[in-house]
Amino acid sequence: MAEEKIIKSRRRGFSLIELMFGVVVLLVTIIAALSSTINSMFLNESSRNIVTAANDAQYVLELIKTQSFGNIPAYVSGFSPTKFNNLSAETVTFPGPVYTANLDTITVNITWNERNAAKTFSITTRFAQ
Repeated sequence: MAEEKIIKSRRRGFSLIELMFGVVVLLVTIIAALSSTINSMFLNESSRNIVTAANDAQYVLELIKTQSFGNIPAYVSGFSPTKFNNLSAETVTFPGPVYTANLDTITVNITWNERNAAKTFSITTRFAQ
């Protein structure tokens, strides 16, 4: 009977190695969850910025659309956009517009800074006479 009591007293609780292994597994799980959450936050911010850039580009195209067909080249070349403060260091450019007698092709580029990197969104449309 004395031997049974000794064996029972040894099996009480966890050993130090088992406890350390459990803590390591818990830490790995927590780090994976935090990493996933942080990546989701960055992706959400990036998606929000793209939607904002698309809205700004559409706004610029709507401004161009209000012009008469013959006035579009002069309007685009002299375009001074209202200051967009929606994105960091946001700029509006028109790379290589194409003007013909019956069809004008205009591309609007919106460029901004996101986490110290330049990002660009482009949208192209055609205006027919």
